[in-house]
Amino acid sequence: MTEETNDSKPIADADDVTSQQPITAAADYSATAHDSDAASVAMAGTASTHMASAGDSNDSNASDKPTKPSISMSDLPDLRTTFDPDAPLSDTDDRSRDEFTTVYDIIDSMENELDEAKPILFSPSSVRVDRESFIGKLDQLKKMLPVQLERASALMRESERRLESAQTQANAIVASAQSRAADTVREANEQAQFLAGQENVTEIARQKARAILDQAQSKADKLTQNADKYCITMMESLQQQVDKIGNGVQAGLNVLYDRQREAGTHLEHLGADDYPKD
Repeated sequence: MTEETNDSKPIADADDVTSQQPITAAADYSATAHDSDAASVAMAGTASTHMASAGDSNDSNASDKPTKPSISMSDLPDLRTTFDPDAPLSDTDDRSRDEFTTVYDIIDSMENELDEAKPILFSPSSVRVDRESFIGKLDQLKKMLPVQLERASALMRESERRLESAQTQANAIVASAQSRAADTVREANEQAQFLAGQENVTEIARQKARAILDQAQSKADKLTQNADKYCITMMESLQQQVDKIGNGVQAGLNVLYDRQREAGTHLEHLGADDYPKD
């Protein structure tokens, strides 16, 4: 069953649907990567706009049927209260790419339905569409989009968590490497200072040893020279005394020699008369 739309609020223009709806879906999906709540509101708003347009057109052209209430924002689930980003993902929430493909298939089907719909007489910008079919597809979008937005938000939160964890680990690794490098440099400096101190101590010990040896050699030389001088002095003094004694002895000998010669010449010899007679 088909319904006519009025000129004031057409359901959709074929060119507008072709050019705008994919862009809106892509923009909303991109926005989900940054803010899932804002994206869900935007996508839900798009669906609500289409359904409101369809309801207005059918109200103006199908008065014989009861008006079906349009979908409001209150009918959509609030992801801020139903989605827990910290909760683990269950098997039912582990959606695959087929879910996204299904959403795009529904959007493509709605576009094809609008493209193939017959225009209204005297209003080329308005077309006739099956109200029940169009609302049913919007209902499908309303049910699928929150789940997929939750999944996209969960994936983004998980990727951000892993990125933050990796960044934390990288910072910890860098800090640990910097700490180890600082410790290595400090130990190297301490070892270099210790070795330099050891070299200084060795050089000081060498200098002290040289000074001690030089001082000992100087003292030994001085003692040797003093001993030699003392010995020479004593020997010279002894030589003088010996010479003096020798001179005295020689003088005494000379006197004795002279006296002996004189005694030999003037000594009276005993005669026969001097001997006792028989």
